[in-house]
Parts: sequence; structure tokens; C-alpha cells
Amino acid sequence: MEESVKEVYGFLKVKFDKGFYMRFIQIVLFLFLISCSKDEDTVTVVEQEGPPATNLVPSNFSIIDIVFDGKVATIDWEDAIDGDTDEVYYKLYVDNALIDEYTQSIATVELQYNSSYNVRIIATDRNGGTVETNKEIDSPNSKILFFQESNGITNALDLYTRKPLWKKKGFAAETFSVYQNVIYSTVNNGFEGLDILTGETIFTPNLPSLNNKSTHHILVDDMNIYALAVDADMHCVNRITGEELWEVSLFSYHAPPAMDESRVFVSSRNNGHIKAVNKLTGNVDWRREVDFSNGSVAPRIYTNPLISGEDIYYGDNLGRFYSVNKNTGEKNWTVNGFNSFSPSPASYEENIIVGTYNDLFSYKKSNGNRNWIYRSSGSFQSSPFVNDGKVYIGVSKTIGGELVCLNADTGKLIWQFELGSVTTTSPVVYNNIVYMGDWSNKVYAINADTGVLEWTINTDESVMQSFTIVIGNGDNVIYPSSHGLSN
Repeated sequence: MEESVKEVYGFLKVKFDKGFYMRFIQIVLFLFLISCSKDEDTVTVVEQEGPPATNLVPSNFSIIDIVFDGKVATIDWEDAIDGDTDEVYYKLYVDNALIDEYTQSIATVELQYNSSYNVRIIATDRNGGTVETNKEIDSPNSKILFFQESNGITNALDLYTRKPLWKKKGFAAETFSVYQNVIYSTVNNGFEGLDILTGETIFTPNLPSLNNKSTHHILVDDMNIYALAVDADMHCVNRITGEELWEVSLFSYHAPPAMDESRVFVSSRNNGHIKAVNKLTGNVDWRREVDFSNGSVAPRIYTNPLISGEDIYYGDNLGRFYSVNKNTGEKNWTVNGFNSFSPSPASYEENIIVGTYNDLFSYKKSNGNRNWIYRSSGSFQSSPFVNDGKVYIGVSKTIGGELVCLNADTGKLIWQFELGSVTTTSPVVYNNIVYMGDWSNKVYAINADTGVLEWTINTDESVMQSFTIVIGNGDNVIYPSSHGLSN
């Protein structure tokens, strides 16, 4: 019995010892881990207080100024200030078209003349915050000097920059005509309408009757185009559709035509007639022959008819100058200048200014009485232009040429400017500048008051024909006095 008790005790002792031992190991291990954790850095979790941080968008800003240099606009705007001191960049849009991105608050962009634009600028920070501003602007009215060189190249010279807007090959034209934003120019097979800003062809007539014939003179009104071909046939074409409305044969012509509201007046070498062509029908309403002469020289009309009030004025190659009623063709008066009238007449108040080969005259419109005469040191191969009480006309000499400025009331010389060569270009005046060309391949801009050269440019060929200046979309057109639309 005792032996059994001892065996049980021994077994329990062993069991107890093993359980105690395991429990002891667990306690020691726990204490060890605690001691190790005290030797390492502890991570403290702090709860965030308040709402999360937000991005501050750039401040409002506006466009300060837009300055044009020709077609190039410099756009200056305020800095958009970012509250987070983030870097701000800008996107420039013109009519919703992205131009570029910028880090500075200034940019340049080339725009088109005679146009309206919406300029929009978007300021953006690095976190995507945006603010924008916009402005409606008008670009400057174009100022274009049109002229043709002797090789038939038509030049459109930008008077802001003095650089060509475009050049285009054409046919030797004696006149350009302009309606709104279209300039009508001659080509080998007739004529075409060109965009004044680009030179792009935007009008061609439907004229099988021209049969590849060129034209020399073109007149245009709000409805139709009147083109005088080299064979002296005049064609009337609808300005919108290009369809020919009528054609009339005028035999042989010489001078450029002119027109009023109802008629086109054109001269002919056929016995020196001047004819009034009805614009609606193409019929000749009346014709008038120059005064009889028993000389051996055939009569010609070299000057374009000048329309002033109810009368027209023109001169012939036999030295007679005429005033004729434009509605009936009845003669009012005639004066004798003794030499061929070649420069076309110009109007000044109640007077007509016109030249022969050597002399420039001023006549009273009412009766032909002479006011004054100016005798040149050379010959007049261009026509006078009258502006602000002054007369401007080119003079060709044996060597060289000159531009002279006269008092329109007295004919007294005010100043003269030496050109590089002879000139057949009739001057035009705009904004107190006289524009002139000559055969030495030059275009001149001369102060209209002083005769001092403002600037000059070189051309590839001689400048033989007269200039036309167009402001804006045909808002103002300055024709030389040799042009039938100069009235």
C-alpha cells in the first residue's frame, strides 16, 4: 500500500515539476520581451484635429493693355498671385484657339487686320487651381499701299511695317479698283478679285467672251464690275455671281474710263469720241466728238473724264480742254492749252487743275477762265493730286525727275523734291504723306508740308503706274487723279 502511494506521489511530483517548469519558461519569456520593447523606439499615434488642408487658387487678375505693332499684338496682364505661393502658369487663347503657355504675364501674338477677337487667359497653379480673364478687342484697320511694277507684279505694302503683305503676278494694269475687302486686278485672261490682306483669289468672272484677252481698266460699284479689255470691248459683270450682264464694243480706246451712278464714260480713238454707256443696259446714251481740226494729227482723248457735279471735264491731244454736261453730252465751254492734254484733271473747290506736256493750269469750272499757270522745268507724265490746298505732281527731266508741291490757289511753288529718275506715277496723299514712285526702282514717302523724305524702299523693277491706298475693308480708298473713281 505504501509502495503504491509513493508511486502516485512520484508521478504527481513529476507532473507538477513539468507544469511548473513550462509556466516558469512562459513567465521568463514574457519578461524578456518586455525588457526588449523598452530598448526600442516607440510609435505614438496622434489623432488629426480639424478638416483636411485645401489648395488656394490664384487670385483674380485682368488684362492691363494690348498694344499693336502692325498685326503683332503685345498683350500685358496682371500677375495672378497664388495664396500657397505655388508657381502660376498662363494659357493664352484667341477665339478659343490655344496660342501658347507662359510663365510670365506678357505675350505677343500675330492677328489679322480689320477683325474682332476674344482674348482669354487662364492662370493655373501646380495643384490645378484656375482663374481666368477675357477681353473683346478690335485689331487695327489695315493701311495698304497698292502698286504695280513694270514686270506686272502687284505689291501690297503694309504702311505700318513698310513690308509687303503679299505680291502677285498679274498683267500690266493702268488702274486698280477696290470694293470692300477686294481689289480687282488684271490678269492675262481677264481680271480677278483678290483679298486685300492675303492676295488670295476670291473672285473670278464667268467671261467666255474674253477668250483669254487681258483687261486694262477696271471700275466697280456695289452691284457690278466694268472691265475694259485690250480690244476696247467693255464687259459688265455681276460682282456677286460673276455672270456677264452685257458687252459693248467701243472700237479703239485710249484714256481710262470714269463713272457716276448711272453711266460709264469712256473715250475712243474712233474720231476722238467720248461715250456715255448706260450701266443698266450697256447702250450708249450719248456720244460726243472732239472739236473739228483740219490738221494732220488724228484726235485722241488722253485724259480720263473727270466728273464734278453735273459736268465732266477732259482734254484732247490737240490742246483743247472741254466741259460737257454729263447727262446730255452738250458742251459748256472749251479752252485752248496749245499742247496735248495728257495729265488727267483734278478738282479743287470751284476749279479744275489739269496739265499739258509742260504746263499746269487752273481753270474755273463755271466758265473755263484761267486762274493760274505753272511752267515746269521738264514734262508732266503724271497727273496732279490735290490735298489740303496744295497740288502735287511729278515732273520728268532729261536726267532725273522731281515731285513739286504748289499752292492750289495761286500756282506758286512751295517745295520740290528730287527723284532718282523720270516718273509716270501720279502721287497720292494720305495722313500728310505723299507717296510717289519712279523708274529708278523706288517708292518714296515724303512729308506733304515740308517736302522732306520720310522713308524710301527699293523695288525689283520700275514703278510706272499710280498708287492706290486702301484703309480697312475699303472704308476709305485713295485713288490717284488718273483713276476714274477718284471723283
